[in-house]
Amino acid sequence: MRAIRYATLALYIGSARGFISPIPHATLRHDGGCEAAGTIQSNKSVKNNGLTRLPTSVISREHVGSKEITRSKTFTSGIALGLLAIVSNSAIVHAAKKTVEVSAPAIVLPTTSTLLLACLLPTLLGFYKSEYGVSYGYGTAIASSSCLVLSSLASAAGMSLLPSSLTPSTVIPAIQTFVTSLKSLTGNLPAFHAASLLFYGTRLDLFLLYRELCLPRFRAMRERIEDRTKKQGSRLKRTPFILSCAFLYYCMMCPLLVTSSLCDGIPMCRCGVGGPVAPLEQILRVLVGLTLSGFLLGALGDLNKSLGKMINGEDALITGGVFRVFRHPNYTGEVIGWVSSCLAAFTAVALKAAQGGGLAVWKSQATYLGLSVLGAIGITFVLGTATAGLEYRQNEKYGDTEEYKDWVKRSWVGFTLGKRKEPSSTVEESTEGDSDSQD
Repeated sequence: MRAIRYATLALYIGSARGFISPIPHATLRHDGGCEAAGTIQSNKSVKNNGLTRLPTSVISREHVGSKEITRSKTFTSGIALGLLAIVSNSAIVHAAKKTVEVSAPAIVLPTTSTLLLACLLPTLLGFYKSEYGVSYGYGTAIASSSCLVLSSLASAAGMSLLPSSLTPSTVIPAIQTFVTSLKSLTGNLPAFHAASLLFYGTRLDLFLLYRELCLPRFRAMRERIEDRTKKQGSRLKRTPFILSCAFLYYCMMCPLLVTSSLCDGIPMCRCGVGGPVAPLEQILRVLVGLTLSGFLLGALGDLNKSLGKMINGEDALITGGVFRVFRHPNYTGEVIGWVSSCLAAFTAVALKAAQGGGLAVWKSQATYLGLSVLGAIGITFVLGTATAGLEYRQNEKYGDTEEYKDWVKRSWVGFTLGKRKEPSSTVEESTEGDSDSQD
């Protein structure tokens, strides 16, 4: 707007100059002659120190007439330029107002109640089958919550992830639209973060469905968990457990809310972009990238083990591929993903505080940061204890074989908490029967 005002002022000055005519002037010279502007002629001269100065000039009638015509034309041009400046200024102001009106809307993230419902409703499957609350409920809660945030980011960018109405005939076009919009959005760091969580939840649900439909031993595990839960009383007694799981899922989503509210406009990749980059901004990109990398490691572990079991049999010990390095890539990948997501939230706040937000940014995000830590600690505890239990069970089954001993020496166990012999809860048993188990 300042540049617009300067340009308008220049137009006014240019128009005002049209009302001021140039003043004729005479020059001095040594030979007594005269170099005068226009048609000035001198009939008298005054000598002073050898110089001949022309006094007030006598202007011919012809020159006066010509000058009046010139002044009239200049006056008319000045009026025209002045009117043009006024009209231009009005047009500029109007255009500026329209620009403000059509500017991209601010991001309106889903409300807390909406996200809590998105985490709670899938978890209610635990009333039907206890194991579903920590398997399908887990994956669907993460996928639906991240999809809501991603939809908000798309709306702020003037895009739509899904059509307002969905019919069987529009499913394929809707999927194409979703993929196209997702590709356009993921160049933005918050959208990339949301897409990473959406990938995790969707991939987990699809794998759980495959496991239940194609692997009888997992159906048997589900029924074993259900029978044990029924012995503890009615289904209503599961309510505290289901509510606590839903709250944990919400806490795990909080880092995404922080990055979405503070980091809009930060590109996920600065390839080809010049200029210095703040170290905190680079760290933030690395952490968001590690979030997806951890989830990809878990997915690769599931695929590696599933193919190995199909080829070598259900009782085979899988030690090749990604298992050559990670003994439990599914658990290890999840811990890396969720802890990186939590750290990304803290880095985003630190970046905004360093850019001028100061302590106010920390205060405004304190609740989300606290819940993020709670979510990271909660899921790390579950996965760490499950890893310890799985270590024990694998040692019981394969501990006497040289293959197992050699594998333990050259592979990393990952993140483990304590040494448990048997799973002590529905969460642990369901997790130990997850895609990473080899029993």
